[in-house]
Amino acid sequence: MSHSSNRTKRITIKDVAQAAGVSIATVSRILNGQSGVSPGLIAQVQLAVEELDYQPNAVARALKVQESRSLGLIIPDIENPFFPALVRGVEDYAQQKGYALILCNTDGHPEEEAKYIKFLLSKQVDGILCVANLSFDEHSAWLKQVAVPIVLLDRRIPGAPFSTVLVDNTKGAAMAVEHLIQQGRRRIAMIGGKVQSPTNIERAEGYIQTLMLHGLPYSNELIVNADFTFEGGFAAGKALIDRGKNFDAVFAANDMMAIGVIECLTQHHVQVPEDVAVVGFDNIRMAGWYKPALSTISQPVYEMGQIAVKMVLEQMLDSTVEAQTVMLTPELIIRQSSLGRE
Repeated sequence: MSHSSNRTKRITIKDVAQAAGVSIATVSRILNGQSGVSPGLIAQVQLAVEELDYQPNAVARALKVQESRSLGLIIPDIENPFFPALVRGVEDYAQQKGYALILCNTDGHPEEEAKYIKFLLSKQVDGILCVANLSFDEHSAWLKQVAVPIVLLDRRIPGAPFSTVLVDNTKGAAMAVEHLIQQGRRRIAMIGGKVQSPTNIERAEGYIQTLMLHGLPYSNELIVNADFTFEGGFAAGKALIDRGKNFDAVFAANDMMAIGVIECLTQHHVQVPEDVAVVGFDNIRMAGWYKPALSTISQPVYEMGQIAVKMVLEQMLDSTVEAQTVMLTPELIIRQSSLGRE
């Protein structure tokens, strides 16, 4: 559908009907909030209205006369112990405000995120919360047309005009490395994620900046990128050992990777924390149960979920609210895995 040939032309309901592929009567029923129209047709008309810029404010209100009282939440991996607390924070606050939650799991695939956003729109959700990996540049044409609020959690999408709530990743990584240095560690390795997301980049920046601040060696051979899983951490630990580089500490970009590293080191007769100290990131519940108990950077995950819902609800009430970023403060949790050397 191309509608740019005459930008000064006054857009009519007939233009909307033609663009949506429906009758004028159907468009009229939808814009007046009448029942008996399928969600699919409503979505078609809504998209046409937005593309044509047909009285956007009045129409947006008409299209939302009947709220679904539901929100959508898109996460990359429900098996990652980090996300249940986030989901709980979102769900608890949403239910408190009278909204049901539709949960979508993408397995970290950007194309699945795009599909789920469109799916949630077809279900007429009132707002979408997303832990995203997709590229805004690739999807900007249609994402800019979405009429419901979208709020990002845990990570940014560069260039996206959406409100975001996340932790200060650079500061968190710096706190982890600073702690290891205070424990007498000098050859500190890092295990990061394979995907070069803003989160990965920010945590790597905190790691590198802190080493440089203390005049400690920084080498690409002390950095391994892997999946954000136990298996990824185990494989990264094996890679560090195989490289034959002396290292006395590891900062892992999440807790599951950190636990995988410890398992690998233990199987190779490397003692944690006596030989190698390990610090993770997230403070999942397992971190306190594991032996040795895992030192980590704690994120206020439950609070993150609640704040994200508040931001969605604010934008639902007032579509003129500007996008904002809420940066939460990380906390260093010191446990057994990073001690052992003064």
